[in-house]
Amino acid sequence: MEKIKQLQQDFADFLAKTDFSGQPKELYEPIAYTILQSGKRLRPMLCLLANEMFDGDENEALWPALALETFHNFTLIHDDIMDKAPLRRGKETVYQKWNADIAILSGDAMLAKAFQYALQPKKGAELAKQLGKVAIEICEGQQMDLNFETLGNVTIPEYLEMIRLKTAVLLATALQMGATVAGATNADIQHLYDFGINMGMSFQLQDDILDLYSDVEVFGKRHGGDIADNKKTYLYLKALELASEKDRKRLEYLFNLRIDHDEEEKIEEVQALYDRLHVKEAVEQVMLDFDRKAIESLAAVSLSEEKKKHLRTYAELLSGRKK
Repeated sequence: MEKIKQLQQDFADFLAKTDFSGQPKELYEPIAYTILQSGKRLRPMLCLLANEMFDGDENEALWPALALETFHNFTLIHDDIMDKAPLRRGKETVYQKWNADIAILSGDAMLAKAFQYALQPKKGAELAKQLGKVAIEICEGQQMDLNFETLGNVTIPEYLEMIRLKTAVLLATALQMGATVAGATNADIQHLYDFGINMGMSFQLQDDILDLYSDVEVFGKRHGGDIADNKKTYLYLKALELASEKDRKRLEYLFNLRIDHDEEEKIEEVQALYDRLHVKEAVEQVMLDFDRKAIESLAAVSLSEEKKKHLRTYAELLSGRKK
């Protein structure tokens, strides 16, 4: 834990020294507002832990860590516009605090800055290539997510592919970038990437659960937002699979209601149906399968268990998160 805390502090110090100011201030203030919030900073931590595993230069790894955090926050700013989300981390979203036009421009500037940061280390060209690949994949995943809102039939495999692209690939790329800076072999980089994919799948499924089964004060988002917005999450798709004909029709009806319908009543009814079908438990079983695959991928990395212990500890902390 001490090593994890040290890396978290090192990144926080590096972030504090980074100048996000500029003119016009309306473009740059939202950038600082977003990046300097106390988020999980999961992606930079994965980058630094992967680098540390292979005895890499931390000063070099801090740059891709910053690139990842900047890029991730860019995606959140744009996601919040598309989702019309009022809160992020318990605070007003950028488009809500300023407006959508400013949020789009600030997000665009953050994307450009992310590539500038990725190019700083000696292996900058390779890191920028990795960041470019994941940027396109995330756009693909986001478009799939938008498509699902109007598609009548979404399958569980389609949903899993969407969250792989929208969430898991960035976690995997964070590990890939950290190991790349440290000069790890291609085989070990691939094993770490696979570890990140499986961990990311479990992470997103847990996010689906937390959206409904968590304390809004802790989670930092509105309770049941996915249900209110008619999001076809794994919980919804699994419920359709397990439901009787009557319950399935009712569920489909509820997820076709207009967004301005009484959302609290809708959320309560859907949650009661999920509980009756034991959907949460079914999703947790799928998470355990991804966790098992992640453990196997980490075990395949050609380092001692001692070298892997900090990343393993961090992954275990994530699996028990409440937000």
